[in-house]
Formats: sequence, C-alpha cells, structure tokens
Amino acid sequence: MYPLSATAESAAAFPIVGIGASAGGLEALQLLLKHLPPSTGLGFVVVQHLDPKHESMLVEILSRTTAMPVCQATDGSLVEPDHVYV
Repeated sequence: MYPLSATAESAAAFPIVGIGASAGGLEALQLLLKHLPPSTGLGFVVVQHLDPKHESMLVEILSRTTAMPVCQATDGSLVEPDHVYV
C-alpha cells in the first residue's frame, strides 16, 4: 500500500495509473474498467472534472462495472494494487 503522494522509490513496487475524464467521460471509464481483468497488479486513480457543488456518484456507478474494489480517495488514502480510487 502506498499513499496517493507516493515517492518514486515506493511507487516502483507497483505502478499507479492515473485516469482523467471530463464529466462526459463516464461511458469511457465504464468501458475501460469493464475490460480490465480484476487482478492487474496496478492501482488506479480516477479524477473526473465535476462541479464541486455536485455530489459524485462515481464510486457507486463504477463499482457496478468492475470486480475491483472502488473507493472514494481522501487525503492520506493508501493506494493498493487491484483497487480503483475516485
């Protein structure tokens, strides 16, 4: 497990994949996660452009698309392989 702000040395243990999307990128995110195997050895961090006043349902929506655990990232969250963080 590594913090979202992992150093280059600790991040070498497993790759962390950053995925950015606009508010209209939901379908693309779903397709990507649907076609990824649940055990890639990678940690995924999804960042979606969204109005800050709008409550995101992305964790719930993406959880229905993949067998990997999908979690809300918070300050100090640890990234684990085969997990998706929003």
